[in-house]
Amino acid sequence: MEPLILLSSGRKDGAHSMQRMVSALYGEAVARAGGIPAGYAGGDPEQLATCFGGLLLTGGGDVAPERYGARRLRTDEVDEARDGEEFALIDAFTRLGRPVFGICRGIQILNVFFGGTLRQDIPGHADNVRHSVEAAPGSRIHAVCGGSFETNSWHHQAVWEPAPGLLVTAEAADGTIEALEHETLPVFAVQWHPERMVPGSCADLPVNHLCLFTDFVKECKKRHGSTQNC
Repeated sequence: MEPLILLSSGRKDGAHSMQRMVSALYGEAVARAGGIPAGYAGGDPEQLATCFGGLLLTGGGDVAPERYGARRLRTDEVDEARDGEEFALIDAFTRLGRPVFGICRGIQILNVFFGGTLRQDIPGHADNVRHSVEAAPGSRIHAVCGGSFETNSWHHQAVWEPAPGLLVTAEAADGTIEALEHETLPVFAVQWHPERMVPGSCADLPVNHLCLFTDFVKECKKRHGSTQNC
């Protein structure tokens, strides 16, 4: 059995109750990479961290600025309940040494969780702008994606001050932080959307970044094995 991967989910009001939502592209990328995806729908974080081999923090609205000691200047779709859920999940998974992979909002919530800050608005990175990224030699992102490559860009916020323990391992030409890796924990995150860079599924540009999901799934299997302990 391949490793179970928990995908964080957004929230929205429904006709009769709060609804969960997550792009199908994340699950498809995890499945293509050899993992078994499951969307977060609630539950005890400690039990989930025991059952699942890894945590994928998906994209979504902005993290509440109060969590990193700032007042709200420009924020979109803040969901403080989701922030709290993801903080609890990150805490549970990292304490058990489970791999965590953050995408877009995912890199931001990870940075805030570990004590960093965010830029609340940056120009020129929203609406699928294509731009180049340079990866740091010797980093995980360099090993998986290469030293220089193009990415999509769907965000208006980004990491500002990296948290203690998080290393900046990729940047855009304007200095925007595009990837973080933890010094000791199996925690890794990117600012772009690799699930939208998978030929045959969704391709914003002709670069295949399924490799990021494959690397993540392999890490989950290595650290947690192929059977779950639920």
